[in-house]
Order: sequence, then structure tokens, then C-alpha cells
Amino acid sequence: MVPVVAQTRRGLLLMLLATAAFVGMSVCVKSLREAGMSTAEVIFFRMTPGLVWLWFELRVHRKLELRPHRRDLVYLRSLFGIGAMATNFYAVQTLTLVQHNVLSLLQPVFIALLAPLLLRERMHAVVLAALVLAGGGALLVLDPGAAPAGLGAVPLVPACLGVASALFSAFAHMTIRRTAAHESPELVVFYFALHASLFGLVWSAASGGLGHLFDLVSSATLAALVGLALFGVLGQIAMTRAYGHAPATLVAIVAYVGIPFSLLADILLWDAHAGVSALVGALLMVAAGLLLSRWPRPLVAVQPGQP
Repeated sequence: MVPVVAQTRRGLLLMLLATAAFVGMSVCVKSLREAGMSTAEVIFFRMTPGLVWLWFELRVHRKLELRPHRRDLVYLRSLFGIGAMATNFYAVQTLTLVQHNVLSLLQPVFIALLAPLLLRERMHAVVLAALVLAGGGALLVLDPGAAPAGLGAVPLVPACLGVASALFSAFAHMTIRRTAAHESPELVVFYFALHASLFGLVWSAASGGLGHLFDLVSSATLAALVGLALFGVLGQIAMTRAYGHAPATLVAIVAYVGIPFSLLADILLWDAHAGVSALVGALLMVAAGLLLSRWPRPLVAVQPGQP
């Protein structure tokens, strides 16, 4: 049996990998939205290619049954995930990547507040300290000038959708934590991909875009479409495995490391300006992640495998 400390640290490393993959996916989403793709079309192309690979992996390679043991949890995870994805993909077109990820940092806060109620996980002082540290860093990144006008520069509607995405994502992640005790990560991701693909297809048809769906695939968008699918599947599997190894409150806060990743992408790809305070904020978020990864005692309140 894997020791609890080693198991939890493995979960944190898996979430670090998932976070990096999701930042890469956000880069692809922003590029495709700027190229003219709708939210429904991006959802479809994000999920459908991975669906084929997941089916092959489960049915052909592993010869596993595709019927879930806890259908209610699997379907609920898909519902919350689709809500998070739709609001996320709509907001990222207008926001910079770092603004987008700063708003998504509400997700660990929501999880930290709700997990003791919904998952019976204990609230530890180290989690609160890391949240304060990372939250202060988030404010520095969001408002590098430390002036109220900086916060006002964030577009209102996309910002509200970013908050909604964080809340949907929090519920999805907590559902994953419960689902991991009953289902394989690949099966959970398979059903999420299936449901999201159907949602994107139906939404595209309802808005009249189904007829020219594949006309959007061109030499200008192909690299982003491939990256969208690859990063998306990698991130989903790594994230789902992470929640099978560690408590939701600890796994979720690793998402703060996505801020320096996003800041770097903004600078390199969109020539976004990053002040000294924004860099300090990014370092504070990394410090919060390191604080959790090196704290071995308050690791698991609900063991994987327990109901």
C-alpha cells in the first residue's frame, strides 16, 4: 500500500501537470475564439477527438465495461463540467489569460469553503494560510498598479462569467473527488467528453452553425485544434487521477501555479505588459503551492476508496 504522504504528493504533482495542460488549452481556446470560432464549436472540437481515443483505451485496450457504477455522480460531474467549460470559453476571448486565471482562482476558495460541508474534509490552518498567500498574489496580478482603476479594467460580463465558471468547476471537482472512489479516471473523462461533445453539437445546430462546422478547420487553426484536444485530454486525466490521491482542498489550490504559466503566455504570445507587482504576485502563488506540497501532516481527511 502506498504511504499516505507519498500518495498525496503524487496527487499534487498530477494536478501540477493538469494545470500546465489546462493553460496550454486556454492558449488554444483564446486563439480559436480570436479566429472566429463560437463557444459551441470550441467545445465540440475540444472534446470529440479525445472521445475516440478514450473509447479505444477503455474498450479495446483495457476491455473495460463502459457502464458506470455510480451513474448519478458521473452524470453530475458532466453537468457541472459543461457549465464550467461553456462560461470559461466565452470569457477567455475578452480577458487576458492572466485575468482569466485570476478569476478562476475563486474555484479553490469555493472548494475550501464547501468541501468541509459536502465532502467532510477537515479545514486545516495551512490551507487557510496558503489561500491568503495566493489570494494576495492574485490581487497583485489582477491589479499591477494597485489602483482601483486597474480592477475596473476587467470587463464586467466576462468577469461574471469567469466567477460562474469557477463555481461550476468547484462543484465538478468535488464531484470528481466522490466519483474517484467508484470509477476509473478514464471512464469519468469518457462520459464527460461524450456529454460535452453532444452538447456542443446540439448547441451548434441550434445556432445554425452545424452546416459549416468543419469549414473552420484550416491551416491557420489546425495546430490550435490539435493542441486543444491533446492538452484537454491530458489535463482531464491528470486532474481526475489527482483527486483520487489527495483531498479536494489540497489538489485544487495547485491551480494557483497556473498564474505564472498564464502570465508567461500573455507576455510571449500577446505581448501583454507585466509589472513588478504582477511578477511578485505570481511568486506568491508559487510559494502557496510549495507550502502545501511540503506540508506532510494534514494531508488526507477522506481516504480514496471511502464513500
